[in-house]
Amino acid sequence: MQYALVSGQRSTPQPGLVGACPACNWPTVSKCGTKVMWHWAHKARRHCDPWWENETEWHRHWKSLFPDDAREVAHFDATTGEKHVADIKTETGLIIELQHSPMPSEELRAREHFYKNMIWIVDARPFAGQFHILGKLPPPDCDLVEDIVFYPQRHRDTGPGGFWRPSENPEPRGLVLYHSINEISKEIELLYQGHHFFEWIRPRAIWFDATAPVLLDFGGPCLWRLRAYDDRGLWSVQRTSKDAFIAENGGNPE
Repeated sequence: MQYALVSGQRSTPQPGLVGACPACNWPTVSKCGTKVMWHWAHKARRHCDPWWENETEWHRHWKSLFPDDAREVAHFDATTGEKHVADIKTETGLIIELQHSPMPSEELRAREHFYKNMIWIVDARPFAGQFHILGKLPPPDCDLVEDIVFYPQRHRDTGPGGFWRPSENPEPRGLVLYHSINEISKEIELLYQGHHFFEWIRPRAIWFDATAPVLLDFGGPCLWRLRAYDDRGLWSVQRTSKDAFIAENGGNPE
């Protein structure tokens, strides 16, 4: 934890300080060694929040981009008494959960149900070498794609990719009339809003089951939102500015 209550006030860890967990009021001790980030820990290795994961430099950096009072906010359900600590809670009530480690699908569903108004930011650096962002796509709700079915691209493809038209193949069984994406490349450029094909080798499939937005952070200036592109099973990623996302949600980009 980055914050504990010391004499009733939120405080960062300092050598020799003792405090209390903001969520459960259990005693905490400050860990201020030379080999790990300074942090607070429950005494006796207790974790009051079953959704807790070891905080990394990546977590701490993301939290540092938002005001102190937006970080590690205890969130309570008055009806059930359930309580959890949100990584970031903005002024508008949006919960931003930072996830580095894999997690079971049951936890994903539980966290989305509990927070409801939330966004996932996933540390994508561990699988960056297996994730290939490919060619551009037009927005999925534009007129151009009403009569287009794209073939998923693969990172080893030598060509630009292709598509077929339902109007030309009203009862597609087996072969369909193939078109190269080059035929509509100019239209795609004009309509482009950041959507791309991608190939994810050995994907963390849990993120395809999320109902809240999933933003992948590969460490660069962009975030990539994972999203279903059509009702035929094609998925895409959409690029967005990391600085713009932070600013729009009350943070301070570096």
